[in-house]
Amino acid sequence: MAKDLKTYYDFADNNFNFLIAAYEQGLVGNAMGAMAQETCEKYLKHIIEEYIVPNDSNENAKKTELLRTHNLTKLSKYILSYLPDIKLDRQSLNLVNGLYFTTRYPGDESIVVEKEDIEEYVEAVKKCKKAVDEFIQSRE
Repeated sequence: MAKDLKTYYDFADNNFNFLIAAYEQGLVGNAMGAMAQETCEKYLKHIIEEYIVPNDSNENAKKTELLRTHNLTKLSKYILSYLPDIKLDRQSLNLVNGLYFTTRYPGDESIVVEKEDIEEYVEAVKKCKKAVDEFIQSRE
């Protein structure tokens, strides 16, 4: 039976497992780039949702707004402003930031993902997952 998907973390892990399986099978496709960003996004949103408690209604509104963005830079900066001890690799996050759009839609900004790109994207996702998992373990 499949695991229930209830939290951002559950959805992120579901994406992660699919991305890793596709990668290990040697698949290459633009959807994998979008999935890399989306997976990191969900791991970061889990941290925001579960571990950041704003002090007032303005900050709560900002948190709600951030949970709607796809921008990993905004998400990571917000997290680090509240939780400076989390060890996010912002350089890796920047590598996959924007892939949600550039790998899914045609236009001047679109790209074609290649095998070497996928290797880098998978490594970035692994670093994000590791940082999130270590942070969660430190809070238990």
